[in-house]
Amino acid sequence: MHFELKHTFDAPVAEVLDAMFDPQLAEFLKQHMKLIKDVKPIERVEEGGTVKRRVRYVPVPFIQSVGPKKISPELLAFVEESTFDRQAKRITFKNVGEHERVRKHLENGGTITFRDLGNGQTERVVAGELKVTNLPFLLKPLGGIAERIIRSNAENLLNEEAKVFGEFVKQRKAAATA
Repeated sequence: MHFELKHTFDAPVAEVLDAMFDPQLAEFLKQHMKLIKDVKPIERVEEGGTVKRRVRYVPVPFIQSVGPKKISPELLAFVEESTFDRQAKRITFKNVGEHERVRKHLENGGTITFRDLGNGQTERVVAGELKVTNLPFLLKPLGGIAERIIRSNAENLLNEEAKVFGEFVKQRKAAATA
């Protein structure tokens, strides 16, 4: 299932990109987002015009249980593996589930592009694919339903992240001018 989300930030592209890779962003997201329980940078490597990073996210479960079995936040933890091309203003990413069953059945990746709108604003476009795979034959019809549910919750998470990130950008801008 393909997805695309657009967000606009009240700052030039350079400021938005600097904020995206600010070491303090993870803690800010963790403190201000309701749909994320934890954000933890794991690795960051800068090579020439690229930045490769791995960040661990633990979302708040969007379903509390399946039948009698409780869903723990750790079950839904994933690692964003991404590469940022500074010149292209583009991030390619893959989200990899930490739990074996999630990793086996869920594939998610895509791109994040940034475009200067020319009026001191930046547009961010998150586009990609989300697939539920490797289901047993009798469960395959449920794959499409699961994709729609996961996509809806991922959109909610990304929309909340965009709102909180916009606040982070404003705070950085205010601190720079103070």
